[in-house]
Amino acid sequence: MRDTIIISLLQKYIKDQCSEQELRTLLQWLKSPDSHAGLDSAIQPFWDAIDRDMAQPTSERETELRKEVSSLLSKIEHKNKSANTRVRNKNRLNGFYRIAAILILAFSVTFGLLKIYDRPQRMITYTEKISAKGEKKSIQLADGTKIILNSDTKVRIPNNFNKEERTIEIEGEGFFDVTPDPDKPFVIKSGEAQVKVLGTSFDFKSYKEDEFIKLTVSTGKVRVNVADQDLQLAVSPNEHLSINKIDGNVRKETIEENNYIKWIHGSLYFNKEPIREVIKTINRTYNRKVILQCKDCDYRITGTHDNKSIEAVIEAICFTTGLRSRLEGDNIILI
Repeated sequence: MRDTIIISLLQKYIKDQCSEQELRTLLQWLKSPDSHAGLDSAIQPFWDAIDRDMAQPTSERETELRKEVSSLLSKIEHKNKSANTRVRNKNRLNGFYRIAAILILAFSVTFGLLKIYDRPQRMITYTEKISAKGEKKSIQLADGTKIILNSDTKVRIPNNFNKEERTIEIEGEGFFDVTPDPDKPFVIKSGEAQVKVLGTSFDFKSYKEDEFIKLTVSTGKVRVNVADQDLQLAVSPNEHLSINKIDGNVRKETIEENNYIKWIHGSLYFNKEPIREVIKTINRTYNRKVILQCKDCDYRITGTHDNKSIEAVIEAICFTTGLRSRLEGDNIILI
């Protein structure tokens, strides 16, 4: 129990959180004749961790350690106002240096202060594939997986992809045709959402500014996790999943025809879509700015627009909702 209390005080000291009374207790223990054996026993697990996980320090780091030890001892003596805490002989000084060196090494392992000791690790870098507003792009990953990126989409691919795991990040929408690999699941991360598959084809839509995360599966089975909503769902072929990021509402439906991937061929498809979400899609697809200025814009839009101009799409929306449009420079205003 005594060792546990001392180790706790040592941890607090390293973080400069000791009170005057705690510091006095720690100093008295360090000065006691049996402190060396107790300290050796208490920090043995730290030494084991150093031997297992750390490389030996360089000569430059040894010099830095000596400076840190000196600084530590100075700090101890400065904080202790009693004359009785002064070191009285050379052997005692050497003992303090030994203890201080152990403390710095041991607690550097715990709190990650000695970054230089870490064994060299591979630096993870990312390659970004971007499709701008108004364009689509096809890419192929190292494992053979093919992705069609919708407008205004960004994919981040780590340099270690397909080595030990297959994980990528996406912001936007993409149609995935994933190469099967039972030993390495394919994982897509997007904000709080994560999609995990072995080998399948599906459409995944997750724009940061959108209200919904959407997934439509063509083949295979897909598992979706949304961390902040503690949600985990499986989606099968010919199923469409919609998750409201604001209220957490989840809707999964079976579909006869996968209209949700018509964007691949240049068409727009909306199924009872809030008009504000429709406008976001139009802005990305045509790289134009459509602005809603109506007072009550609670309309929901349904329909397919096959390879039509933005003017034709806006005209159809106005016909359905009763809204009117006007131009302000390159912007289209809906009122």
